[in-house]
Order: sequence, then structure tokens, then C-alpha cells
Amino acid sequence: MSSDVTVKQERAGVLHHFGRAHDVLTQVSYQLAIVCLGVIAVVYCYEVVLRYAFNAPTTWANPLVSYLLCALIFLALPEMTRTSAHISINLLIDAVSAPLANALNQIIRVIGVFACLLGAWITGGETGAQFIGNIWTISYFPIPKWLVSIFIPYGFVSAGVYFLRQFLGDRAKADTRGVDV
Repeated sequence: MSSDVTVKQERAGVLHHFGRAHDVLTQVSYQLAIVCLGVIAVVYCYEVVLRYAFNAPTTWANPLVSYLLCALIFLALPEMTRTSAHISINLLIDAVSAPLANALNQIIRVIGVFACLLGAWITGGETGAQFIGNIWTISYFPIPKWLVSIFIPYGFVSAGVYFLRQFLGDRAKADTRGVDV
């Protein structure tokens, strides 16, 4: 009996450390997303000033803003998922009883796990194909395409892990209270 408890405690410790590392990685990626937003704002303002004040538009500003926008979105996605700050329509959940709302939230989290991991699998495969095929962006400021798209599978995997952690966390809370979720 005590060996089962020890194994469960060891598993819980490993999962806790994994979750903590995931949270730290998410905070770092979120800070990078904030940096991307700052660079986008500066570059865009620089472009506007050069274009309209000096009639000397740049050729690199618009592509750079596009590349950074992709990075920003998928670097911020895990934090938005962690804090449930993503867009949600709660009309149905707000209209039903608490137990049914909890069950619906659990179903949504499971769907979120599978949708995010499927998205990561598809975009990860495409990113790998871009890397192997040496495919470049088409613009005045070309770069290897995988440098832009690598952020997409990262964001999907990390968001999927957060949906899974939320699902498992809610299950654990329900188990300790003896409540069906």
C-alpha cells in the first residue's frame, strides 16, 4: 500500500516539475511576444515616417512586421490558453446548471487538446517540409519560410498541453471533492 502512495507521489512530483517548466517556458515565450509587439510598433512607425515625411518607403518593414506578427501570435497563444484569456462564447455554458457547465467545459478542453495537437502535427509537418525543401518566403525581404512557421507548431503544442493540464486539474479537483465532472 505504501509503495503505491510513493509511486503516486513521485509521479505527482514529476508532473509538478514538468508543469513548472512548462509555465516558465510559457512566460519566456510571452515576454518574447511582447518584444515582437514592441518591434512591430517601432518598425511600423519608422515605415510611416519614412514613407510620408520623406517619401522614402522601406522594402523590408512590411515583410518584417508580417513575420513578427506570426511569431507574436503563436508565442502568446500558450499564455492566453493558460489564463483562459482566449476568445470564448459562453452562451450555452452560462445558461445551464453548474454540473452540466463543468461537463461541457471538460468536453471543450478535450476537444481543445485534440484540435491543438492536430494543428501542431499538420503545421509541424509543413514546417519540416519547408526546412527540408529549403523554401523561402516571397517578398523584398526573403527568409527561410520555416523561420516564420516554426512558431505555429510550438504554440499549438503548448496550448494543447495547457488544455490537457486544465482537464486533468479539474478531474483531480473533482476526485478530491467526490464530485462527478
